[in-house]
Amino acid sequence: MFRIFKGIIYVLITWFSAKKVEHKSFSIRYQTTRECCLEFLRIVKTPVLSNDVDLPNGAVLFVSNHQGTMDPLIIVAAIQKPTTFISKKENKKIPVINTWARILDLIYFDRNDQSSAIKMLREASRWLKDGNSVLIFPEGTRSKCKTVNTFHEAALKPAYLGKASIVPITLHNVFEDFNNIKTKTPYRVTIGKPLLYEDYKDKDLKELAKYLHDEIKKPILNESQS
Repeated sequence: MFRIFKGIIYVLITWFSAKKVEHKSFSIRYQTTRECCLEFLRIVKTPVLSNDVDLPNGAVLFVSNHQGTMDPLIIVAAIQKPTTFISKKENKKIPVINTWARILDLIYFDRNDQSSAIKMLREASRWLKDGNSVLIFPEGTRSKCKTVNTFHEAALKPAYLGKASIVPITLHNVFEDFNNIKTKTPYRVTIGKPLLYEDYKDKDLKELAKYLHDEIKKPILNESQS
């Protein structure tokens, strides 16, 4: 259990790493965040297993299922492309984590406020139009299991407005959260085939949401059948 204690201490001292890069470029801030995520996972001896995919140049909307608390950390560890996240406003209150959230320019929204959700979608669209990448969890909340819940179609609007590529991400056993660390069980991520703007621009939101939902669910189904 000493490695878990060391991991907790490391998370606390990463605050200093965040402060050192807070005025640097976004790519440097993201790389520093990723290095800290990877170092934490190295300390607790729980790696992330992910496939290699050639990601598109320019802006990407990463679309992922949402399993547990560790999802953002695992995704940052798995993806080298600098990316910000869309997050619920409650995460602003988590010590240390909220510092890293500022470093990554997280886009917050209030799930109980329609105007806040609209503002979030506009901000995500602006971010993509500027050539930057964004990750969203279109289920809206954690499933805490293998189930991939129905996607909120509106969450995909920024991709159309920003004419961004879309990359589906499947999180497999991340809902186990800290149990993986206790048992040293690797977290597993499948990065799907990129969908270019030309591939989906003629699909409506409902059709696109179903397609991405099924693509993200497929690796989990294949895993269960093997």
